[in-house]
Amino acid sequence: MDKRLLDEDAIMQICFVTDDLEKSLDWFADLTGKTPSPIGAAAGHAEAKAVYHGKPAEVSCRLAMFKFGNIDVEFLEPGPEKSAWRDLLEAKGPGVHHIAFRTRNMTERGKYLVGKGHEELQKAEFLGSHGRYAYYDTVDALGIQVELLEFNADMEKQG
Repeated sequence: MDKRLLDEDAIMQICFVTDDLEKSLDWFADLTGKTPSPIGAAAGHAEAKAVYHGKPAEVSCRLAMFKFGNIDVEFLEPGPEKSAWRDLLEAKGPGVHHIAFRTRNMTERGKYLVGKGHEELQKAEFLGSHGRYAYYDTVDALGIQVELLEFNADMEKQG
């Protein structure tokens, strides 16, 4: 099996972390003329089963997206607890957090990143367990984190 990161041609998202979601959304909407999605929130631990640095964790955030063709520009305001989002916001301030790749095999792609020395920072399920994500520490190599997004078969059929 090819061990490259990409198993399909799909960059899905660029994410910015912010300490003021509404202010960032207003600014970006004015800049682009686009309307953001409604503001959403991360699921609680019982649903998301979040893991932060290898341990079960409660991680929270509020977020909204702007659609640009097949790529979403996400704005995310982390909750007060420790998370991959909060860590980068505190270390660097507001700005680019990650680029997200869609994958059909998160286990293998995650092993590839870890094998290259990029620690898995945080992972969880989303959309009522219809998908899952994981963040990897690629900051030294790329300047931002890499997120892998995997959707289950039900989500694949919905597009």
